[in-house]
Amino acid sequence: METIRTYLENMFMSLPKTKDVLKAKEELLSMMEDKYSELKADGKSENEAVGIVIAEFGNLQELADELGIEETLRQIEDEPVKNVLGIATVKDFIDNRVKASLRIATGVLLCIWAPILIIIAGTMENAGYFDSWALGSEEAYAVGLVVLFVMAAAGVGLFIMSGALMGRFELDKDGNFRLDYDAMNYVRSQEDRYRMTFAARVTIGVVTCIFSVIPLIILGILDYDQIYFGLAVGLMLFLVGGSVFLFIIAGMQNAAYQILLKKGDYSEAARARTMQAERIGAFYWPVIIITYLLWSFLTGRWYITWIIWPAAGLLFAAITALAGYLSREKETGSYR
Repeated sequence: METIRTYLENMFMSLPKTKDVLKAKEELLSMMEDKYSELKADGKSENEAVGIVIAEFGNLQELADELGIEETLRQIEDEPVKNVLGIATVKDFIDNRVKASLRIATGVLLCIWAPILIIIAGTMENAGYFDSWALGSEEAYAVGLVVLFVMAAAGVGLFIMSGALMGRFELDKDGNFRLDYDAMNYVRSQEDRYRMTFAARVTIGVVTCIFSVIPLIILGILDYDQIYFGLAVGLMLFLVGGSVFLFIIAGMQNAAYQILLKKGDYSEAARARTMQAERIGAFYWPVIIITYLLWSFLTGRWYITWIIWPAAGLLFAAITALAGYLSREKETGSYR
């Protein structure tokens, strides 16, 4: 029975979520369930029953008139043909994202770790530790700067490499695609399998972030020597870098599944809201900038006119939310 439900989801995936389409989906599911139960009662095996149900009810074109969605299907047919992705392309896309996530995460990690040595060197100089060392403060700073620039350069290089790697696929920007039956089942199974790994990586990252500030808090309470604060800051950056590394690889792999399944921020509705917000913003933000400059220059009260930015941000969020709500109501037919 689960196979039938999955097949039904694939049948309706490319259709808009209007009231008529959702009603047709429920009616077809009821018809398929009734037929499945009838076949099982007649002694058919699981595979035989599923095969017969799909063969009888698996063509929306033949059932469109009965379900009342013939006009919807006709509109879909008039649209440009979507790119159909098979399982090989889907695997390649996921592998591409995983590799890119490792490069980006490593680049961010290097950028966060880059200033650790120079921070520690500065703290040691202020605490007078270099006075009794063979290595002077200038040499320590020089080593710290070299490490900083090398690690930062390596990080930027990894960002460029990951950008070129991700440029092979732009499914996150162009949603004009759909998955075939095998690819859809594969992505869903991979997403289910990855769910616990995703939760574990995020949990470890959050716990590590929280733990990273504990040494600084303890040192502040106990009033230790200044050198220990430098070491604590270095440890904090080290742990935060590791946490961010986990967040990036976890988030990008999870985003790959959402892009393919068109869920969350990559759903058709979310893409439509983003485009709508961009259209509103193209007019809204220039007006805000002009208002801010006129108010500031005419009154000279620059110390207070900055308040327009948080207010404008809240108003923009309210406007886009209202526009999205009205669009959804109109789409489902419940808006009058």
